Amino acid sequence: MRLRPGLTVLWRRPGESQVGTDPRCAVVLEGLTEGEQWLVEALRRSPTAADLLRLGRTRGVPPERVRELTALLERSGVLDPSDAPGHGPVPPEEAYWSRLRADGDGGAVMAARAAARVALRGVDRLGMALAVTLAAAGVGTLLLDDDAPVTTADLGVFHPRDVGRRRGRCATEHLRSAFPALRTSAPAGTRPDVLVAVSYGVPDPVRLRPLLREDVVHLPVVVGDVDVVVGPLVVPGRGPCTRCLDLHRTDADDAWPALATQLRVAPAPGTEVTVAALGSALAAHQVLAAIDGREVGVNAASLEVSALDPVPVVRRWTVHPRCGCDRVGEDARTPVAAGALGPG
Repeated sequence: MRLRPGLTVLWRRPGESQVGTDPRCAVVLEGLTEGEQWLVEALRRSPTAADLLRLGRTRGVPPERVRELTALLERSGVLDPSDAPGHGPVPPEEAYWSRLRADGDGGAVMAARAAARVALRGVDRLGMALAVTLAAAGVGTLLLDDDAPVTTADLGVFHPRDVGRRRGRCATEHLRSAFPALRTSAPAGTRPDVLVAVSYGVPDPVRLRPLLREDVVHLPVVVGDVDVVVGPLVVPGRGPCTRCLDLHRTDADDAWPALATQLRVAPAPGTEVTVAALGSALAAHQVLAAIDGREVGVNAASLEVSALDPVPVVRRWTVHPRCGCDRVGEDARTPVAAGALGPG
């Protein structure tokens, strides 16, 4: 018997103990005797049911009351529902999801991530920070694609000795060194569960448009003059795509096609460090939500964040009637929010 990983027992006052601190996973126990508070305190050591009964006898707590307290803690959700004994510390990611999942099975989250494949196009300062976060979060396979050279604007996530070398190769070497279990290649024709495309100014339609026909879920991350725009997550046949956004922008500004054409070939200015950190964290959060089967905030929406305000601006998007992307891959995938992004 053990508490969910990461929860601690706290003494509030005589007769009152608390397990955890967050209202989503904590409970306050009132009206306890001193002996009962000792029983609750003993949960720190992951005792067996027999251990608690023995402690109850030494502290004057009848067996039926011990069982009553145990049942109360089980109903409150602070006990680990699994029967696995505690052997050593649980990794922070697994512990976190063990506290939040109803079944307490953070291991299931980590197993799904380990089986997932994420492709990443564009491994600049933002893209590399994103890759490191996904690898640390337990994603099993990262497929990196970027032939551009490392520049001084990428330093911080790359080393000075990397300047001039290909970003994709350097990033792969660094990730393999830091995460030995990470896979950085896959058989030809492997379809990733999610592809993230980092670009400057506008998404690259030449590289993104084929993904609709190939039924590849993809997330554009676009660095602008001031902000980073994450999303929308494009699920072929189920919501707006990047061309829809272009058509909506053209409706609002008939000069947009000319502007977008120039932006696609404009030099990449690099990304301010806090903007890169915010953008990479948002993108990683959304990719992991899709893999985990949680609600994805960038379904038919984009998140815009800048160094001026860390709180994202949410913009909603609809399929444009002139695009036709909603007729692509109609029988391909179930909606992302339903938790259907397993290995393809």
